[in-house]
Amino acid sequence: MGVAIMWITGVVYLFILVNVVYSSKPNIVYILTDDQDIKLNSLDVQPKVKSMLIDEGLFFDNAFVTTPVCCPSRSSILTGKYTHNHQTYENKPERGCNAPSWRQLNEKKTVGYYMSMAGYKTGLFGKYLNNYALPDSGVNVTHIPPGWSKWFGLVGNSRFYDYSVSNDGKRENHGDDYEKDYFTDVIKREAVQFIKDSTQENKPFFMYIGTPAPHRPATPAPQYNHTFDNHPAPKTPSYNYNSTDKHWIISKGTPPMSDTTKMIVDTLYQDRLETLLSVDDLVGEVVATLQTAGVLDNTYIFYNSDHGYHLGQFNQQGEKRQPYDEDIRVPLIVRGPGINSGKKTNRIALNIDITPTFLDLAGFTVPEDMDGVSLKPVLFNTTNMWRDDFMVEYYGAGNTPSGCTGEIHPPHGQQVFLHDCHNNTFIAVRTISDKYNNIYAEFYSTDAAPIAVGNTYFQEYYDLNTDYWELKNTYNSADNAMIQQLKERANKLYHCQGQSCH
Repeated sequence: MGVAIMWITGVVYLFILVNVVYSSKPNIVYILTDDQDIKLNSLDVQPKVKSMLIDEGLFFDNAFVTTPVCCPSRSSILTGKYTHNHQTYENKPERGCNAPSWRQLNEKKTVGYYMSMAGYKTGLFGKYLNNYALPDSGVNVTHIPPGWSKWFGLVGNSRFYDYSVSNDGKRENHGDDYEKDYFTDVIKREAVQFIKDSTQENKPFFMYIGTPAPHRPATPAPQYNHTFDNHPAPKTPSYNYNSTDKHWIISKGTPPMSDTTKMIVDTLYQDRLETLLSVDDLVGEVVATLQTAGVLDNTYIFYNSDHGYHLGQFNQQGEKRQPYDEDIRVPLIVRGPGINSGKKTNRIALNIDITPTFLDLAGFTVPEDMDGVSLKPVLFNTTNMWRDDFMVEYYGAGNTPSGCTGEIHPPHGQQVFLHDCHNNTFIAVRTISDKYNNIYAEFYSTDAAPIAVGNTYFQEYYDLNTDYWELKNTYNSADNAMIQQLKERANKLYHCQGQSCH
C-alpha cells in the first residue's frame, strides 16, 4: 500500500509539475492590421490602442517591413524570412502566394507549427495569405496549415461582408448583415472565445488575429460610417508632388492628381480611419477578456501591420509597393510582463523578426534558417548592439505599362491604383544609425525572380536627415564611395540566408 501511495503521489506530483511548466510560459497575442499606415497618422484615431497598448508598452519608432505588399510580407511574418528565401514574390499563386511551392517550402516552418511544438495552443483568426482556399491555390477550406489548434481563416483577400471562412476545415459563408457578418467583429468574437476556452485548459496560448482593416474596400461599421467626413487626407510635402527624378512609374507613369482623384483619396482616407475604429474595439475587448480571465499580466500583446500605405504622395493615389517610408514603415507596439510601460525605442524592428521573437519568448530555440532575429533584447533593454540597416525587396507582376496610367476608368469611375506595373522590381538598403538615416534603391527592368543584382536601369538615394519626405533623388550627387558600399551591401543582403542576414 505504501508503494502504491508513493506511486500515485508521484504521478500527481508529475501532473502538477507539467502544469506549472505550461502555466509559467507567457501567452502571446499578435494583432495584425492590413495596410495600416503610420506616417499618415492613422494610430491617432485609436484611443484604446493608445491607452491599452502604447501607454502600457513599448513603441517602436523604427519598425519596418522588408517587402511592402500583403502576401510576401505576411509570408515573412509567418516564416521569419526575407522574400528571396521564402519565395512568395507577389500576391498571385503563380508568384508563390499560398501556392504549392509555399506549402512545400514553408508550411512546416511557420510560427503556428513552431509554437505548437513549443507546447502552445495556437489559433489563427482572420486573413492568412491572399489566395488561401481559392481555386488557383490548389487547396480548399479543408486544408488547415500544420500547427494550428484552432483555424478560422478567411478565404481569399480582405473583405468586410460577403466572404467565406474555413472554420476548422468547414466552409462558413457570411453575407451582409452587420450584426452577424462584419468581419472585424466576427474575428473579435472568435478570438475572445478562444481566450476563454484556453484559460480553462491551463495551457499557454498563441493567437494570430489578422484584421481586414483598413484594406480596401475599407467598409466602415454602420456606427462609425461618416465619423471622419471632415478629415481630408494629410497634405504632406510629397502629396500631389510632381517628382521627375524617380523611377518611371512616378516620374513618367503618374499624372498630376485631378480634383476627382483628390476626392477619391480623401474618401478612401476617411473610410480607412473609420474601419480602424472597429479594430480599436477589438483591441479593447481582447485586453478586457485577458484581464477578466486573470492572464493579462502573463500575456504579451503585439500590434503590427503588414506594411504601410501612401495616399497622394508623389501623385500616387492609394497603394503601397514603393520603397519609401510611407510604404515600408509600420506600427509596432508591444506590451507584456517585464516591458516598461510608455516607452519608445529607436532600434530597428522588422517583419522577419516577429516569429523569432515569439519563439524566443516561448522558450523555443529559434531555427538557424530564419533571417530575422528575436526582439527580446530590445523589449527588455538588455543589449547595446543592434542592426543599423536592412534590405527591402519587391518583385513586379509583369503588367504592361498601358495598364498603369493612373486614370479614372469609365463607365463606373473606378480608380486605377498604381499597385503594380512592369519594371517596378527593386531592392533597397535602408540605414538608420548614429550617422546615417538614408535609403539606397536599385530598380530593375525585369519582374522575374531571382534578379541579377547590379543589372539596374535606375537608382535612387535619399538622406532622410535632410529630406524626411524623400522629395529629391540625390543619387547622382552622393558620395561615390558611400554609394559603392551601399551597392555591395545590397548585393550581400540579397544573397543572405539565415545567420548571414543578421
